[in-house]
Amino acid sequence: MNQFTYAQLPTKVVFGAGMRSRVADEVDALGCERVMLIGTGSPAAAADEAAVAATLGWRLVAHWTEVVQHVPAELAERARELAVETDIDCIVTIGGGSSTGLAKAIALTMRRPIIAIPTTYAGSEQTTIYGITGERHKQTGKSADVLPKVVIYDPELTVGIPAFVTGPSAFNALAHSVEALYAPGCNPITTAMALEGVRAIHSSLAQVMASPADVDARSDLLYGAYLSGVALGQTSAAFHHKICHVLGGTFNLVHADAHSVILPHAIAFLSPALPREMALLAGALGGEPAGALWDLAVASNVPTTLSALGLTEADLQEAAERSVAEVAKIAAPGNPRPCSLDDMLALLRAAFAGTRPTVETSR
Repeated sequence: MNQFTYAQLPTKVVFGAGMRSRVADEVDALGCERVMLIGTGSPAAAADEAAVAATLGWRLVAHWTEVVQHVPAELAERARELAVETDIDCIVTIGGGSSTGLAKAIALTMRRPIIAIPTTYAGSEQTTIYGITGERHKQTGKSADVLPKVVIYDPELTVGIPAFVTGPSAFNALAHSVEALYAPGCNPITTAMALEGVRAIHSSLAQVMASPADVDARSDLLYGAYLSGVALGQTSAAFHHKICHVLGGTFNLVHADAHSVILPHAIAFLSPALPREMALLAGALGGEPAGALWDLAVASNVPTTLSALGLTEADLQEAAERSVAEVAKIAAPGNPRPCSLDDMLALLRAAFAGTRPTVETSR
């Protein structure tokens, strides 16, 4: 076995149906008394947010309900102003990656602990990665200050997620595990977690899409997303994620939807350069990875074309140019195959048209 270094991130995980009731106990365990609750404020989430607010009781001093994907810099600044004004000492977030992302933007400058209660499969609650968008560019970085101290996984909170959110969100998690197989920082431990995450998501997603109220299947899917988030948190965003960040930050495409469209095509492109990793992934997916990911996307009825997400054919050139520039910044081994502008255009055109990806047999 090759030498490696593995730094375990210090996050406490509370997992199980009904565990959202533990949030006040976890606030007390951190020694905190003045909580800012961040949620979406949407009608679908209102009851769950109200329940968490009620559980927090006197500890709740601010409730923020304006959440936007990709965390616009202007929004982050306004949320920070409220956090300073109310003198918070803890942030509790309930929702998807956008809610967690806003909490991270506050913690980045105020250094307040985060307790995350995910309601989707984004996985960002397990990473030190943050992202803030301004002037059509999503700036990402890493800081230990944004890593949640506690994550409460309650599969009951995911039952109400509509199918159009569930499927792409699961693909977001899949992308974390798939990329962790080759991203900078990968090692035998992250690989083991990533492959288990892939197996859990692959085996449960179809059941969840067919029977949304199946809490056991939801639990398996959430478990896979948790492992995927840990795998990403221990490694780094690489080739696939950089493309999705461009599509989201520049063209405002929904982050999870971009993952379900791009992932099969990115893996098809990288496969010739990653024979060992693709063999492991094939074992977890039960077939050639790029095709298996595509088939799962189709079976799960998630987006498979960039055109369906609102990108236009005229956007492809700029998207390719920006993606190539971002990919070029990745440290080895996160970009295992050189990608020219023509290569990226071909990848994005295939994703735009929605064709089933094929893998080159030789380079």
